[in-house]
Amino acid sequence: MTRSITGIAASALFALAAGAFLPAHAATDADLASSVQSAISSSMGDDAKNITVTANGSDVTVRGWAKGPLEESKARYVASTVPGVSNAYSTVRTYSNESSK
Repeated sequence: MTRSITGIAASALFALAAGAFLPAHAATDADLASSVQSAISSSMGDDAKNITVTANGSDVTVRGWAKGPLEESKARYVASTVPGVSNAYSTVRTYSNESSK
């Protein structure tokens, strides 16, 4: 019985040591980014088609293109309201469909 307890203890210790080298928040980053992306898509509809989201811990960054400053601001605001988000950043660029005359 002592051998099996020793084996279990060694396996547990190895698993704990190996876990220290794996990114603990990798799955939660993807989950959070997905939740934010869904919230933005639901809130903005077609205006969100060129917007993507990345997460790093509880910080999210909204990226891509928007029709104007209001859409960029709305995407960032919606991202900030998703549970689990501490900070919402934006690198969204804006464009205009109007041609200059």
